[in-house]
Amino acid sequence: MTRKSGGLASLLVVATLAAAAVFGGMAMPDGIQLPTHWGINGEPDAFADKWTALLIPVGLTAGVSLLFYFLPSLEPRREGLARSQGLYLWGWVAILMIGAAIQLALLSSGLGWGIPVNHLIVGALGVMLVLIGNQLGKSRSMYLIGLRTPWTLASEEVWIKTHRLCGKLMVIGGIAMVIASLLPLPSGLLATLGLVVIIVAAGVPILYSFVAWRRERRPDQARG
Repeated sequence: MTRKSGGLASLLVVATLAAAAVFGGMAMPDGIQLPTHWGINGEPDAFADKWTALLIPVGLTAGVSLLFYFLPSLEPRREGLARSQGLYLWGWVAILMIGAAIQLALLSSGLGWGIPVNHLIVGALGVMLVLIGNQLGKSRSMYLIGLRTPWTLASEEVWIKTHRLCGKLMVIGGIAMVIASLLPLPSGLLATLGLVVIIVAAGVPILYSFVAWRRERRPDQARG
């Protein structure tokens, strides 16, 4: 996939989400309130009218797609982005998938399809982690994509080591989330698992990036 095909795919997905919003909204009764946020127990805790709720995934997906399309013009480290096309493009695909999953969850709630929302969202997030994690270790230093800490941005070697670790954790955690989403687990347990995976997959590499950076500086300090 290229930037051009990513833009075309985004147009197709956004148009599909918009069509689903129109036809789904017309099929729903007037005055219905759709959930726009779910708590950790899987129960909705925020609502909006059907048109507002159904158009939220459309707007978010369109906005993020525009950001991805113009990102090559915004990224100061263009060489790093050019060497990280896998992460750039698969991250874009993952965003489109999440937008579709959210829209499906809203349609299910409004039309009574009975799809367990937490299982759907956790499963989609798990797939997203696998897609992105599989590309992280191949990425190079950038300002707009990746795990950007002061230490990964200061050293290409620290960036590579940190993103290889982060990628492995994301793939393992993502697979665990997908498997868990297919099991009849309570919504609270499922959401907690997803939260733990995300915290570990992001938190451990952040700490590791500092440790790797300190190790890299020790030879220079010894020579100094």
